[in-house]
Amino acid sequence: MTSVLVIDDNAEIRELLSQILATLGYEARAAETGALGLDAFRAAPADVVLLDMFMPDRDGLETLRDLRQSNPNVRVIAMTGGGAYKNVGILKPALLLGARKLLYKPVTPTELRDAIEEVMAAPR
Repeated sequence: MTSVLVIDDNAEIRELLSQILATLGYEARAAETGALGLDAFRAAPADVVLLDMFMPDRDGLETLRDLRQSNPNVRVIAMTGGGAYKNVGILKPALLLGARKLLYKPVTPTELRDAIEEVMAAPR
């Protein structure tokens, strides 16, 4: 079973994504900060990490950088809710730092499944 670690500071989004992932047949874990997510990944690496780009303790780019230092082959899907930040282009730097896919929240179950399947099928 594919394991997915959700790192997002919004409790409702973490819970919703975890429920969707479980319904889709994935093993889901969640962390509310970049630091806790990094600790969770180091303790038990997930097959895929869903990573929010805007978090208060450390942003997604810092977390992505540290995840990649911990495991250069980590499969990260960068996410943002957009809003006021949608035009900032934070997801493009995430690609440069090694994110495999980009998603804008809210994400549908189909989009989520397709993104996970795509990054899992790609060579490491």
